[in-house]
Amino acid sequence: MYALRNLRAGALALAGVFTLLAAQSAGAAVPAQTARDPLPQVSCAWPAVVSPDRLNFAFPETNATYWLMPYRLGQGDRIRVEGTYPSARFTSLTSYDVKGSPIDSLADYEIAPSPGSRNPFSAPNAGSDPAQHKYQVTLEEGVAAGSGGNVLAGTSGSATSGTGILALRIYVPAEASDPAGEVPLPSLSIQRDDGSVRSLSPCAGADSTQGADGPLAGYIRDLVKDNAPPGGFEGCGEASVKSPGFAVPNKAGGLFPNPYNKYLCTPMSYESGRIAVVRGKAATFPNTREGQSVLMRTQLRYWSLCQNQWQLPYPSSSCAADYQTALDEEGRYTVVVSTSQDRPANATTADSVTWMDWGPTNVDSILLFRNMLPAADFPQAVQNVQKGQDPASVMGDYAPTITYCTKAAFEQGGPDACPAP
Repeated sequence: MYALRNLRAGALALAGVFTLLAAQSAGAAVPAQTARDPLPQVSCAWPAVVSPDRLNFAFPETNATYWLMPYRLGQGDRIRVEGTYPSARFTSLTSYDVKGSPIDSLADYEIAPSPGSRNPFSAPNAGSDPAQHKYQVTLEEGVAAGSGGNVLAGTSGSATSGTGILALRIYVPAEASDPAGEVPLPSLSIQRDDGSVRSLSPCAGADSTQGADGPLAGYIRDLVKDNAPPGGFEGCGEASVKSPGFAVPNKAGGLFPNPYNKYLCTPMSYESGRIAVVRGKAATFPNTREGQSVLMRTQLRYWSLCQNQWQLPYPSSSCAADYQTALDEEGRYTVVVSTSQDRPANATTADSVTWMDWGPTNVDSILLFRNMLPAADFPQAVQNVQKGQDPASVMGDYAPTITYCTKAAFEQGGPDACPAP
């Protein structure tokens, strides 16, 4: 149904953490510890949650949540992941090395269901009973990425031991109040080469290990700082107000990219009384919040526009997802990014305009345009834009444009008063 492109590409997407599981089995063949390894030790499942209301690190998408599980695999070790497909737009499991580069990944539609179950992301007759939506995935050492069979490579190449991070992503849950998609988080058990099995209980909530005040927060911040791509806005288009534009970023590694997304970015230039206006043709998507199935024929699984701060720990300020974006009669969007004081009176859904909060104005910022899982017959996706290419030369009307104008000009003449340069 969807073309999986650029598994190891992606862009600035997801913060990460690695912290080591305590209680290794006696005699297990594990890599030598580094100076970072002992900070801090955890022994519960999914100890870190990245989202704007938990750990707002490294440009998280406001319509998604990322659960992170550090691991250490000795020779013959494996981690068993037993889960239920969530009620959501998208989910995936991805393994990363300790530098934040993807090792292997399984998107929802690639995960085979357990016997007696069906996968609602690939089977039109899967039904709605979560009890019949079960799956099991194993994370193993020494296997090749892309092996299939619900096996995720936990080490790079053919390495028989190593550390890494397992990430569970869930985008646009059916109920916004339940980021896990109305199902329990997958259970985790560590199966050692000596035959021992250890099940991990879920970690406590946002006020402890998973939250911004928990023991992992400072550790994650350090990792983001260490792995942030150098070069600042390198490759992210022009910052000049006279000739702004989007581009594919040159630096993509180091911040645990989502293999199923690709991005355009542009630096933002703030001035009191001035607004940014982003326009383009909207790709079609399955509006799961309105009951549409991800199996319906669309151009993208998901797209969004997010305003982010270019300052440690690189938090998100605001996002407008596809289903949150107003469209005109021609299927085009207009997004105004401004402070609340500079918001034009006609920057409303009733005027077919979506408003996004600029966020802090005393720091540099960067605007990201996401595309996820393009259909094979949709060549205008960001995934087909190469570094250095003008996005419009590939995406046509689907390429976002950005321009600046004053609040007063927009209120007087609408988007047409802010023509693209």
